[in-house]
Amino acid sequence: MTARVTPEPGARPVVVLISVTWAGPSRPAPTVLRELSRRWGREIRAVLLEDPDDEVLDQLEIELVPTWVRLEAPHSDAVPRPGTVRDLEISGTGLDGQGLFLTGAWLETHRRTGALPKHVIDTEFGPRGL
Repeated sequence: MTARVTPEPGARPVVVLISVTWAGPSRPAPTVLRELSRRWGREIRAVLLEDPDDEVLDQLEIELVPTWVRLEAPHSDAVPRPGTVRDLEISGTGLDGQGLFLTGAWLETHRRTGALPKHVIDTEFGPRGL
């Protein structure tokens, strides 16, 4: 079963990890995402894109792996959050093993690349981040 995740008002933020199984720096990243996902609970949705095809890499403008991306529903307030709006049509996997389909115009509010310590990911991408 695949859940459709769209950037509706009030939707929880999504942290997407783009990783590959063949690269050493990417190997611990899915474990870090799983641990943080348990800590974040229902406040943040975690999505793993492991070994994505070139189309997905192009759509998200990925040049290095692992890459961490935080997506949020665009805000309609007078002062919108800075970021890049990405029109997505991407299939991924939630950490519960359920398929997820990210679709619609998401606001990318943060991005980091490389093997990062868990506390950095938690601070920058978690519920208290940005």
